[in-house]
Amino acid sequence: MEGGTRAARVLADDDSGGRSGPYALPLPPYEALVGPAESAPTGRDRARRRLLVLADVLALLGALACATVTSPGEGGLDELLVVLGCLPVWLVTIRGLGLYDRDVHLIHSSTLDEVPRIALALFITGAASFILAPPVTGVSPGRGLTLLLMGFGVFLVVSFRSLARVAIRHRYPPQRCLIVGSGAVARLLARKISAHREYGATVVGLVDVADAEPPNGMAAYGRRAGESDGHAVPRLGDHTQFAEICRLYKVERVVIAFSSLGHEELLEVVAMSKALDLKITVVPRLFEAMGLCVEADQIEGMTVLGLHGVSRTRSMFVLKRALDVVLGGFILLALSPLLAVVALAIKLTAPGSVLFAQQRVGRDDKPFRMLKFRTMVHDADRLKAQLAHLNEAEGPMFKIADDPRLTSIGRVLRRTSIDELPQLWNVVRGEMSLVGPRPLVPSEDHHVIGRHRDRLRLAPGLTGPWQVLGRTAIPFQEMVKLDYLYVAEWSMWNDVKLMLRTVPVILQARGH
Repeated sequence: MEGGTRAARVLADDDSGGRSGPYALPLPPYEALVGPAESAPTGRDRARRRLLVLADVLALLGALACATVTSPGEGGLDELLVVLGCLPVWLVTIRGLGLYDRDVHLIHSSTLDEVPRIALALFITGAASFILAPPVTGVSPGRGLTLLLMGFGVFLVVSFRSLARVAIRHRYPPQRCLIVGSGAVARLLARKISAHREYGATVVGLVDVADAEPPNGMAAYGRRAGESDGHAVPRLGDHTQFAEICRLYKVERVVIAFSSLGHEELLEVVAMSKALDLKITVVPRLFEAMGLCVEADQIEGMTVLGLHGVSRTRSMFVLKRALDVVLGGFILLALSPLLAVVALAIKLTAPGSVLFAQQRVGRDDKPFRMLKFRTMVHDADRLKAQLAHLNEAEGPMFKIADDPRLTSIGRVLRRTSIDELPQLWNVVRGEMSLVGPRPLVPSEDHHVIGRHRDRLRLAPGLTGPWQVLGRTAIPFQEMVKLDYLYVAEWSMWNDVKLMLRTVPVILQARGH
């Protein structure tokens, strides 16, 4: 940090006069700046590729072992050798699908997003063993063995790849990102990146057009340029100093976020980033309406993005409801002993009712009574006005991290999210879904206006994007936007991914 602050002071020095702008350094010519790169001398990308290859090989060997054990009638030595011989096919296929280079281009490289391509690669590998093995080796692998290999393969490949990415994040320091821009979007990006350690990234500062006010280091600009986790984000200089800033701060990725730079100046920043071998991320216009359901297209060489329309058929709603009833009912029955123990503990330790019922706004604006285990003292609502000055949530929400109204057992229930389990009854009744928008109380719902009210086209969820990405750490308006995008691009696969991503949140006891 000391070196970075010293570099910021050097960049703010104006003794020599600037190229353009009152605080720009007299920099060498462009050609000299993009010479031998000095930024980010790290082998992170190379190590990640190698570790992912190792993870894939070990996962397939583990899948083969599991398939052999679970299918004792098949799996002779010849068949096993044939399946092992298809490992190169797997590696070539997964490489062709871009699953070894994907992390280089992305800030958030989620293994779950790779599942469709991993399944496709396993299918191609299995098909290759059926097609190529008989004419080449004279041996045809058993159908049961191959199907089991594909089933175990999906689970183990996803698991091993996730572990490989965790290992890389622990082995190497966070990727150093420089944001080109200094407005609201730049501040939002800085907060979002810093709030998620799983991204393995950190924002070193901001760069934009020449400013009339000198960038006097981190503390001075942090209040204006954005803060995240209590740490100010410095403005390191203007765009004329871009290459030198990248070198001094060992920048690895440039994030272009609605900068005030002109079109040609932005193109020059992108060209210089490529010449310095930096990774580039661009925040598109209208990102609030895009989500992930976009297709890259081109019109005579001009890149355009195609947005997916809303396509929710009756059969899709029936399937979602069936999953809620079957899975929600199963979980409710499986956890019934735990629910009984928790209810007894609440009754014995805290005077008052076991359950807390609160009116929430459901699908199509229909109100319902959402159930939770009671975690607060019986007169908690009356004490709310006295504690208003302690409210830590933005907008209409009311949250206190160390709420004095919580009972001793209530703190445990909230931290582990066990207090939410009675909502499974709301799910079975059809008032809620396992996955959906956050259920809001009427006073909060009144602040949701315009297109964001489309979030009520689906039933509120026991979990959702707000739960996975930060719960109450996300400002109210950001949470509403997340719910809107979730509904706009809803699919069963997205629901499955959100349910799977909820598991580590619960296991890490990151309760509200």
